[in-house]
Amino acid sequence: MRAALLPALVLIASPAAAQDRVEYLGPPVIIPAARDTDRPEAMVVNTPSAEARCDGVAVQPIQAEQFAPTAFSPSPRMGRIGDGLMDFDIDADGRPLNIRPVQPSTAPVGAADSAALQAVLAGWRFPAGKRDGCRLTLSWRTQALAEAETADLMKLFAMGQTARPIREAVALRLGGEGADCGDRWGGRLPKFVSYPDFMTGRRPAPGSRAWTVVRWNIDAEGKTTEVETLGSSGDADLDAETRRAISDSAARPGPARKGCVANYYRWGQPLAAPPITPAHQREDPLQNCPAEIGERFKARREPIYPAAFSQRSIEGWALIRFDIAPWGALGNVEVVESQPAAAFGDDARRIVQNSTATPAFNAGVRCVVPVRYLMPESLPGGDASTGTASAD
Repeated sequence: MRAALLPALVLIASPAAAQDRVEYLGPPVIIPAARDTDRPEAMVVNTPSAEARCDGVAVQPIQAEQFAPTAFSPSPRMGRIGDGLMDFDIDADGRPLNIRPVQPSTAPVGAADSAALQAVLAGWRFPAGKRDGCRLTLSWRTQALAEAETADLMKLFAMGQTARPIREAVALRLGGEGADCGDRWGGRLPKFVSYPDFMTGRRPAPGSRAWTVVRWNIDAEGKTTEVETLGSSGDADLDAETRRAISDSAARPGPARKGCVANYYRWGQPLAAPPITPAHQREDPLQNCPAEIGERFKARREPIYPAAFSQRSIEGWALIRFDIAPWGALGNVEVVESQPAAAFGDDARRIVQNSTATPAFNAGVRCVVPVRYLMPESLPGGDASTGTASAD
């Protein structure tokens, strides 16, 4: 007796995460342990460049978000940072699928974590036409923070996750000659703050994001002056709306400030997951999974939607195979397939590994449970009332 599939687990990005994605003024403040190497002057900037090839032939994306630079403390023994590699396929519509890191890692020292890199590639688009056996090579260019080019610092400030001292140092560089403000208000207390309307104009493509960096001065009365777009990903509507918001904001009276800098970004609509592979295309003659297993299996509570994909509104799924002993223990947990990227499979495997099953007479061999990752906007009525796993 065999059962092809257990009821699906559905993971929904939390409402709080969705709200943060809309009204987000910049990366979170990260306070690391105090070390001399964490001082801005001891940091280096790691800037990636990407090249995609299919069957050894270079392919150019028609839509591609840039990978974010990072700042980190180099080790005295650190040599050249190796390339990061991700394999992937392209479907008939030009969408990257089956994204998977090439071991040992796509995240050498100083690079973003593998899931974040996978999420960026998942939002790319290539010319229509199915291609298999593609590889993305990420090469990192390392330079001292004090010597980094303005364009790289702009991307680091707008897109990177950096500790507060690093962010302030970058903001002062971007503030221009004589800048004394830094990140946002330069110590001035805001009197009132206007935020951009992130829904205005044409939204970014599903699965991608747009960013803008704005610079301004503050006079002694608190008025914002000389508001300008310092750099952006090219979203003219977001650029204009951000300038409008800063111009409408004001600080309380105090010392004049020059070269205040802030970043804003917004996301596109959810990028739906590709269809789950039909059961008849993945028959398993070794499977022996009684139907009752679906009632015995208990998912771990409060699973976590992969953050890098939630932030870009990218949905996904994974098929996880496992055995269940009569006494309820789970074992031999492995990923059958995950789309559009391996990160969903990695997360779903952890969920199943930490799940339980009630004891019973029968064992289950090579049972399969689908785990689906959905954004709140994809639910009927846009309901985002839960962030935990549930059964279909």
